Amino acid sequence: MRLTAPIYRILSLVFLFLAGGLLAGEEENDETQTLAFRNLQQLVERENRVLRHARQPDGTYDVERIQRGFQNLVREYEVFIGNNPDYAPGYVAYGLMLDRAGETRIASRMFLRANELDPNIPVVKNQLGNYMVENDRPLHALPYYLAAIELEPEEPLYYYQLGNLLAEYRDEFLDREMYEPNVLDQQMAEAFRKAARLAPDEIAYAYRYAESFYDMDRPDWDEALQVWKGLEENLRTGVERQTVLLQRANIHIIKGEHTEAEALLEGVTEQILQSNKERLLERIR
Repeated sequence: MRLTAPIYRILSLVFLFLAGGLLAGEEENDETQTLAFRNLQQLVERENRVLRHARQPDGTYDVERIQRGFQNLVREYEVFIGNNPDYAPGYVAYGLMLDRAGETRIASRMFLRANELDPNIPVVKNQLGNYMVENDRPLHALPYYLAAIELEPEEPLYYYQLGNLLAEYRDEFLDREMYEPNVLDQQMAEAFRKAARLAPDEIAYAYRYAESFYDMDRPDWDEALQVWKGLEENLRTGVERQTVLLQRANIHIIKGEHTEAEALLEGVTEQILQSNKERLLERIR
């Protein structure tokens, strides 16, 4: 499983991190640091252009074009690192690019080096957590995600990562007795809730929060209904809104409230959703 953010979200974090690095450099009046920042910023901006130009009209990416662009950038990043061996932002930016290129093992080395140079970079903690998950070490990922949250408590991505980790590896955490079931469920739900609250325009976060009630041992179905209803109000297309109607109807069926479920299902008219609607009606019958 890969618990990563959309490209645009990671890039925005890189620019925020680099901007913070520049401010620190200016406060210290360190011309070398400021020059390193400016050179690195140019590399990151070029990387952003590669991704932007490789984006196709259907929203997918031209992989070959990205690979060609990244090959040139790899050489330049290597030169930059060689000239600035103790500059943590360089390892962060290079590691993120390598990660997007699929070179996760090499990327992890960049993140580990950045973590040695500066142990207070939240995006590095997040990426190291991702690496642990990808290498079947979810228990080792937990402290990295928690550290990212502690360092940057207003970043929704880190809560989203934590919630997914606890949901996907719930049994493993419980088997190792790292959590009591109710405590794990509370922390998972709270993580998704905070991600949705901090990024209200990110529908994926809100949807995952609503889905998380199905992951719980003893969910509060009344609360779940309210969360799904709130999500529905922020959706635009008929298919999206009617998908939420199916979810709300499903919860009413779980609660034994068949009349309420049937009333909601009457509003599901999109052809693509009819098979799902019929399965719920069969459960009622």
